Amino acid sequence: MKRWIFLLGCIYCGVLSAQTVEPAVLKALQQAQAAQAAGDPGKAARLLEGLSFEKGSYAELMVLRNLGYLAWQQDRLDAAIDFLQKAEKHEQMGAEDRQKDRLGLARLTLAAGRPQQTVVYLEGQPQTDEVLQLGIQAWYQQKRYDRALPLAEKYLAGKSSVNRQWTELMVSLHHGSKNYGKSAEWQRRLLAMDPDNLEQWKRLAILQRLAGNNAVAFATLRTAYSKGLDMNAQDLQQMLSFAIAADQPWQGARLLQQLVASGKLKNDVQQQETLARLYWQARERNKAIELFRQLAERGGKAEHWLILAQLAMQQQDWTLSGQALDSAQRAGASRKRVQSWRDWLESSKEAERMAREGLTAKL
Repeated sequence: MKRWIFLLGCIYCGVLSAQTVEPAVLKALQQAQAAQAAGDPGKAARLLEGLSFEKGSYAELMVLRNLGYLAWQQDRLDAAIDFLQKAEKHEQMGAEDRQKDRLGLARLTLAAGRPQQTVVYLEGQPQTDEVLQLGIQAWYQQKRYDRALPLAEKYLAGKSSVNRQWTELMVSLHHGSKNYGKSAEWQRRLLAMDPDNLEQWKRLAILQRLAGNNAVAFATLRTAYSKGLDMNAQDLQQMLSFAIAADQPWQGARLLQQLVASGKLKNDVQQQETLARLYWQARERNKAIELFRQLAERGGKAEHWLILAQLAMQQQDWTLSGQALDSAQRAGASRKRVQSWRDWLESSKEAERMAREGLTAKL
């Protein structure tokens, strides 16, 4: 409808400027208007394409503009852009009409997937809601979130409320700009709209972790778990990894034990290894050593024996460390690797002996 009204406007302007427009052109424009009103923009375009007129004339400008808007009506975006670009550069084009057509070109180029051109045509346009939205979309399509973000903030500044679509966009724009804290704030708004949606909780936790708030991210997933949301094994493993990242190994160990006891996670080697590492991180060294001893004895893996040797060495349990290294070699660990740990074991024992002797001498 708007493009049809534009055609009428061009014809009216042509009548007012009849001294510069040939009668044949005016007649063709009137016939084109009738064809368009009858729902036949193709016929309207053919009528105008068959015209001849003086190069650089006002008639040429009128025809170019109308061909552009007719092509747009037919969804021939590339043709519409070509006609309107020629019209926009025409020497007969007035400033007001040029600004209108540049806005039309901004809409067209965005629809045609040419966002780089869109931002050029938006230059100098009044900052209306439509212009701001076109700019946001154009910069977003170019992944220039840093340019889209201030436009989005300006657009929302005058709004009394923000709907879900715009909230999701703000999460995305802040994330793309690496403003993870701000992105998390907007994600909280999304979560408030749908508090029983586990995906919203997980996204919030990830954004909080990206922002460096590991403890808060772990607490977010713990809250989702406490709400009884349906978390699968992968979700639960992610929650445990967040506990480790948050330097809360004791809480992580207790949580893992609860999950295994309730059957939500299998009591397999992976979970036992995780539990042992959590205990070690929580300075429950004896529990960690005992768990790795059980893993090594049941599975016979060289890697478990080597870990047990390292943990025992840190506890200055030289006998257990040496035995574990012997078992690691029998289980297939490379001689070179085992020997490097034996050397470390001997140097640690010697350092401990010298420290003991030094203390005795002082006494």
